[in-house]
This record gives sequence, C-alpha cells and structure tokens, in this order.
Amino acid sequence: MNRLRLTVSVHNPRLKKPFIISTGARTHQPYLSVRLTDGPHSGRGAATGINYLGATPEGLLAEIEAVRSQIEQGLTRDDLINLLPAGGARSALDAALWDLEAARTGATVARTLGLSPEPIPSAFTIVLDSPESMAEQARSEAWRPLLKVKLGGSPDEEEIRIRAVAMSAPDTRRVIDANAGWSVEQLDRLAPVAAECGYELLEQPLTRHCENESDARASLIQAAKVLPICADESFQTIDDFDRIDGLYQIVNIKLDKCGGLTSALVIRDEARARGLSVFVGSMLAPTVAVAPAHLLSQSADYADLDGPFWFSDEPASLTEDGLFAPIDPAIWGGGETRAND
Repeated sequence: MNRLRLTVSVHNPRLKKPFIISTGARTHQPYLSVRLTDGPHSGRGAATGINYLGATPEGLLAEIEAVRSQIEQGLTRDDLINLLPAGGARSALDAALWDLEAARTGATVARTLGLSPEPIPSAFTIVLDSPESMAEQARSEAWRPLLKVKLGGSPDEEEIRIRAVAMSAPDTRRVIDANAGWSVEQLDRLAPVAAECGYELLEQPLTRHCENESDARASLIQAAKVLPICADESFQTIDDFDRIDGLYQIVNIKLDKCGGLTSALVIRDEARARGLSVFVGSMLAPTVAVAPAHLLSQSADYADLDGPFWFSDEPASLTEDGLFAPIDPAIWGGGETRAND
C-alpha cells in the first residue's frame, strides 16, 4: 500500500449572516480541511464536527494528529473505521480517501457508486428569531423548494412562529427542526398545530436521550400520529437504531455524526430495511464537506445541505428552480492528479 502525506488545517470564515438556532448564534464557522497525497494523486475532505457533542475543528485536528503515523503508512476506508471513532475527524479522512481513490482510478466517486447525480431539493434554513423576522425570512425564501424552520425559542411564541412562517410561504414545502428545544408539553400541544399548518415533518423535538423517559416516549408516539418525527441528535450511528425503534419514522444521517460516507451508506441501507425514511443532513460546512452528502442524498427522502450557501465564494450552485445542482468532481469526487510527478 502506498505511503501517504497528510496535510490538515483549520479555517474560520465569516458567515454571510448570523446563523441562529436554539443552542445559540454564530457569525463564523470554523472547519477542518484534510488532504491525502501519494505522489501525483490527492484526495480532499473537510468537516466541522458536532458542536453539541463538544467537537471543534481544533479537536478534530488533534484527533487526527494523534494517529498521523498510522494514516501516513497508508490505509483503506475499512482500516479507518477501526482506527478512529465515528465523528468529524473520521468523516474528513473518509472523504479524502474516496477522493484519492477517484484520482488513482480515474473513476469519479459518483460512478463508483453507480450514480449519475441529479439536482436535489435541499432545505434552506429559516433561522430562529422573532415571529416577525421569521415570517420575513420565509417570504424572502419562499421561491425555494424546501424550507427548514428552526424552532426551540421562547415557548410562548412557538405557535406564533409556526403559523407566521406557514402564512408567509404557504405554497413552499416546509419542515420543522426544534433542535431538541421543546418540552413534552410543547410537543403535545404544537405537533397538531404544525400538522394543521402543512409542515411535512418535525425533527428532534425533545432532548437527546429523551427516549429513556416514559412520558417522552408516550409523547413521541402520540405526535407521530399527526406528523412524522425525525431523529437527529438522538441518532448518531448505526448502533442507535434499536434505541429509537418505534419512536421515530425518519433518521437524519450526517457524515460528521456517523464518521463519513462509508458508514453512512451502511446506515442508509439499514434504515430502508427497517422501513424508515432517510433525511441527509450536514453541518455548516464548505462544499468539499457537503459533496459526499450530496451523493448520499440522491436516494434520500429529504436533504438539508445548505451549509455552503452560508459562506461567501463557495463553488456550490442552484438551478433556476432552486435545486442544489450536482457538485463538480473537480471540487470533490474526482480527485486531483498532478502531471509529471
């Protein structure tokens, strides 16, 4: 196996506007960049890490540096699964290995997976704010095929937010993401409101690990009678399927959670086998980090990959009808090959 040269760095670009969810606001989004090179061929990857798990790009970099020697000796994607735990560090390296393989073989990652990528209806985020501000955001973005409405703010205004966005974008498909910010009482009260207003699903209404509490379990089962419930914070890796069984109808697969495209493909197949729908998500991340998820989304029921569009000068684009266009393999998925090396 060829030896590899590993290059890692952290970048911290400013966002176009503040990104606000129930856990806080941010104006910048740092991410980790990874490159693996074996002479003429290079592969790229990137990740931000899961912030509610305490991951940071600096922490991901340290995690990778701790196993640098093993990585540079050369490894496969299966080796990587045994080397690092699920998370952003493994995801970035997994992406780089896929991209490197594409450079070596001359076959894009899409072709290796048997895909001819098509534009996808990726959600665009309506950030948490006052009902009036969220209504204005929804009016401005109503031309998009799918809106993801962030909730989990002041409890007395949640129903107003739900109705305000629905009234401002009545003809646009909409989903809700409460980011684990609701109580059981709120879920009982607001799920019927969301269903009445035409939202298609409700993502992670209760806290992570709420499934261990009997009242939360009962509330999730009752809410699912009017609106499909998606597990995000409560669903990290393939090991979580049994714990959430019977409580959710949809699982959110993020590469930064499960450790990369290699693991995500296995999770997708298991979700289908269990009769669950698939929602492919991403962190606020650059195009290189989102590109593998775009391929995974080709077979998904929902996708939320708007991360690159929160940064300036990212090589991601939309079609005229607002779909997320396929990502050029020159950005990720085709690898890089230098002549005369």
